Amino acid sequence: MLQYRYDITQNSEEWFEIKVAKFSASTAADLLMDKKNKGYQNLINRIIEERITGKQTESKSFVGNQYTERGHEFEPIARDDYEFRSFNDVAIIGVIELDKWVLCSPDGLIGEKGLYQAKCPIFNTQREYLHKYKELKEKGLSDNAILYKIDSGYYKQMQFELFVSGREFNVFNSYHPHLPALDLTVIRDNDMIDAISERIKEAKQEILTEIKYLKTL
Repeated sequence: MLQYRYDITQNSEEWFEIKVAKFSASTAADLLMDKKNKGYQNLINRIIEERITGKQTESKSFVGNQYTERGHEFEPIARDDYEFRSFNDVAIIGVIELDKWVLCSPDGLIGEKGLYQAKCPIFNTQREYLHKYKELKEKGLSDNAILYKIDSGYYKQMQFELFVSGREFNVFNSYHPHLPALDLTVIRDNDMIDAISERIKEAKQEILTEIKYLKTL
């Protein structure tokens, strides 16, 4: 059952706990990989372990870096800047749970139909995004197509959030304090959303089969 969790703060201990043994938007690119790919296999192995132990995987090695810290620092500024320019209010949300297997953590909600995702890249990355946007927009590409070409991983993450929430659009807001912001309004990609739904069903069955096998040993 779809549930909006306003009582959870992102990056808090409770937030990390609720993500244990679940598929989330941050792993959408891994989920959609070829099943022989290491990224997909690592995702499945993590969820198997966390389903059995009820704890975050012992092999977790990523604890953040200068780029994630930068994001935490600049996201509130990016959100304020977006609200000022767009006249849209962005409501803070901790987690959106689809069920006991699937959730996402968008950076905000826009009205009843939208989501918000802030990215705060370094100067040269933002500069590259702006050049690509101008080039692709001049070719007549949609915001969906532009974001996919700029960063397909972000595109899959945002479609996963639309899959979980059932909402209609997701705003990609790339912000740097010394360069123009880039806003792309990504709408539902039903083909990708269907692929996400189907892959989750397959992955769940794979996980449950392995857990059942391990319990027989």
